[in-house]
Amino acid sequence: MRSVSESYTRWIQQLSAHPELRELYYRGIHDFNSLEGADLIGFSVLMLEAFRLNEEIYHQRSEGQFGPRLWRGFEVSFPELNAYPGVRAWSRTRSHWFSEEYAKHIDQLQQTAEPPRLYREAMKDE
Repeated sequence: MRSVSESYTRWIQQLSAHPELRELYYRGIHDFNSLEGADLIGFSVLMLEAFRLNEEIYHQRSEGQFGPRLWRGFEVSFPELNAYPGVRAWSRTRSHWFSEEYAKHIDQLQQTAEPPRLYREAMKDE
């Protein structure tokens, strides 16, 4: 549990430490389909890392190995990340990379997602 939590913290720290990565992340979560070349690869790696971490958390939780205190933060934030159109577009093209159970979980999250608001309240046109 600690290892997964530390990995997720490192993922967040790399975004906060590198302005160019933050900018790519921002563009990608809003419009994955506009990314090309190195930007497409960079965003895909960021999403793969986030989704792999979340998949591990998901499976640990379902096996009773991930405590409720830490689970709460992931339970709330990951669905909000999945509300962004670029994240949904990325995951649709990569769902076969994950376990069938987890892919179904992500599909359910995305189908029931409210407007994106992980970083701010949704704008009227979002």
